[in-house]
Amino acid sequence: MSLSPFSTREVAARRRSRSLLTFVLTGAVALGVTLPGASHAIPGGKGWQGRYTLTIPTGQVDQFFHYACPAAYPVATSGGFLPNLAAKIGMVVLGDGPRLDITPVGYNEWSWIIGWPSGARAGSTISFDVYCVAGPA
Repeated sequence: MSLSPFSTREVAARRRSRSLLTFVLTGAVALGVTLPGASHAIPGGKGWQGRYTLTIPTGQVDQFFHYACPAAYPVATSGGFLPNLAAKIGMVVLGDGPRLDITPVGYNEWSWIIGWPSGARAGSTISFDVYCVAGPA
């Protein structure tokens, strides 16, 4: 006797639906990444400014990093970061957004505040990037 509230056929149908959805979503992501005309980083231009990799000293417990937009595209709309495996161990993201620590608020910069309560591991690095636009017309 099965403890599931669903019949064997219902379970199989749900699995097929999930498999199909996963396949479709994977295809959409792959298509979006490989289509011609995809925007690549252009430092000083509209969009992503280019990856900057920061080496974190061993044992460091906190890191503040900010990435500014160029004058022609002064509005930071988002930021991205990618820690390597060593940096992920024990890492806590405390802040990820426009610079709120300055007056007036720095919407032309994206900032991150990252911590390691037990200290960063040896070999820790984090790559950062910022997406910049001209702003409202």
